[in-house]
Order: sequence, then C-alpha cells, then structure tokens
Amino acid sequence: MNAEGAELDFHEVGWFNTVVPGGGQFLLGKSLYGVQEFAFEVGAFGVGYALSARSPLTIDGVPENYPALSTSLTSATSVVDVCKKKDIRGRCIQFGPQTLTNTNLSTNASAADQTKAVLAAFLQEVGLKAHMHDVFNSYRDAYKKYGGDSGQGIDMTSSRELYLAPFNAEVMRSPWVWAPLLIVTGATVLDYTSQINGGISPIQKLTAFSNSGVAVNQLALYPVGSGAPEEMFYRGFIQNEAYHWIPSPFFAIPFSTAAFALSHGPDGHLGASISGSYLGFLAYKNHGALSEGIALHFWSVFVLGVESLVLTLRAENVSIPITLQFGF
Repeated sequence: MNAEGAELDFHEVGWFNTVVPGGGQFLLGKSLYGVQEFAFEVGAFGVGYALSARSPLTIDGVPENYPALSTSLTSATSVVDVCKKKDIRGRCIQFGPQTLTNTNLSTNASAADQTKAVLAAFLQEVGLKAHMHDVFNSYRDAYKKYGGDSGQGIDMTSSRELYLAPFNAEVMRSPWVWAPLLIVTGATVLDYTSQINGGISPIQKLTAFSNSGVAVNQLALYPVGSGAPEEMFYRGFIQNEAYHWIPSPFFAIPFSTAAFALSHGPDGHLGASISGSYLGFLAYKNHGALSEGIALHFWSVFVLGVESLVLTLRAENVSIPITLQFGF
C-alpha cells in the first residue's frame, strides 16, 4: 500500500478516513489536504471539548451543560438539610435531606452567561460535521480515481450544490420533500401548543449575548450541519457501503438508520429511527442522489430549532421577537 493508493479501492479509503481524520486524502496522495483536514477537524472539536469541562464525549457534539433547548424544560432543584425531628424544647435533634424546587428562576436569578457552553457546542458541531463531509468527499474522490461497483449509487453533485439543495426550487417542489416537511411542521405546531397549554417550567434567564449564540446554533448551525454532512456520511457513505456488503435495501437502509439513530442521544433514538428510515429510502430511490434528503433534513431541523428556541425564550420569561412569532 503506497501513498498514491495503487493497491487501494474507494471502500478502503472511506473507512480509513472515517477512523483517521484526513486519512483519505493521505491515501489519495494529497498529504497537504490531509494535514489541513486533520488540523481543522481535530482542532475545532478538541477546542470545543476543552471548553466544556462537564461534557462527556458525545457523538452529536452537544455539551452536557449546554442551555436547555428541548421541549422538556424543567425547574432547577437543590438538596438541602432540614430538620426532621425536634425535642420537647423545640431544638432539632435529627437532620435530613430535602429536595427544593425553584419555580421562579427567571425572576430570582441573575442572567447567566453561557458563552463558553454555546461556543463549545458550536466548535464540536463544526469539527464533527466537517469530518463527515470530508469522509464522503474522499470516498467519492477515490471512486472517481479507481472505479468499481457504485452500489446503490454515489452522488457526484458538487459539495456547493449539495449544501444549496434546501434552497433549490426544483428540489423543494418534489412531493417527497414538501409532503413530509408539512407533516413535520404540523406535528411541531401541535407539540408547541401542547407544551404551552401544559405549562412550561421556568429556566434561568441567559444574557442577551448567550441567547444570540443559542439562536445562531439552532437556526443556522444545526440545520446546515444536519443537512448535507449527515446525509453525505450516513446515506452517501454508510448506506452505500452496507449495500456493497449485501445488495439489498432491506439491509442497507436499516443499517444506516441504526448508525444514524445511535449517533443521537437516547431521547432522540425513536425520532432518528423514523426519519433515518425515510431518508434512507429517499437515497435508495434516487440511486444515491442526496439533494432531496438534504433539503428535507435541513428544513425539518430548522422547524424544530424554531420551536426549541421559542420555548427556551418563553421559559426564560423573555419577550419573543416578533420575527420569530411570524416565522413560526
């Protein structure tokens, strides 16, 4: 096996790049590109991880101490020692723990600066999704160079066009995109209404700068990072490799869906399994073309991000900007 990859095929390049950031470019004889990819991916994720001391090494790149953005918002709790038993003179002779719930965080606590956690999430997301992007690019570059069985099909559309797929009118006119997106939007509206009617617990108010960072992550970074990079990696690479092993969609789609679901937190396994199955079907139906899946993935995450951000702002007892009200 040499630097020019004379003894390699595109399957080996893809898997090696998955394990070693930038490794695919090294095998393709492009050492400088390999060094650049390694430095960017590892650097971005590493700095983000270092900024988040309490975060476990999560595949989805969201620090443990990131401001709450789910629809399951909870009040903060604390455990204190209180008197459990008094003597006849009223003196305490036995103490014990009791959990107290702060139900008015937004008014009793000063605004919290979560800049470090927000930046940590941003950098981890950038590093991870850059890696997914680079794996797919090395994979298809190797296919162009060495040829071979393309399996379900490998999308040769330029990266720029794939990232712009959510804004491509022709792609968005496809019923395979807008119909499920309408379902996602409707379900999100119902969930939002349910959360509001059921009452959301207050959370500690964030500073204006921290809230701005959260908004950037939810409305821009996560949709972009979830659209093209994840579809490239899970449907363009993983699913195609599974199809290469066993040429059947009944194996390849569940395989890529399982990998996709497991990359999310436990609360997201069911939703990721459902959406991953449909996105896998789209990739197979389109012979590996990813534009429809990218567009649907992007806008679904955007819609969910709007809901999550609005709920978070309401839980902080912050006035919701009128543009968000109109957009939602």
